[in-house]
Amino acid sequence: MFKMLVLQQLYNISDEDLEYQVNDRLSFMRFLGLGLAEPVPDATTVWLFRQQLKQQGLIEELFEQLI
Repeated sequence: MFKMLVLQQLYNISDEDLEYQVNDRLSFMRFLGLGLAEPVPDATTVWLFRQQLKQQGLIEELFEQLI
């Protein structure tokens, strides 16, 4: 799920666009380690995951570790 947030930040796309792009692009699926038949988390799931990270004060820390 965090890798999805990374893609979202890199491409500056909404939760809905992220869901669409992951379903559409093999490169995104490969980056996320998903196979063609595997389900992709929907936009609401991505939003809830991000909110949980924010509430726990972890999102900034995780992104700082990538830099």
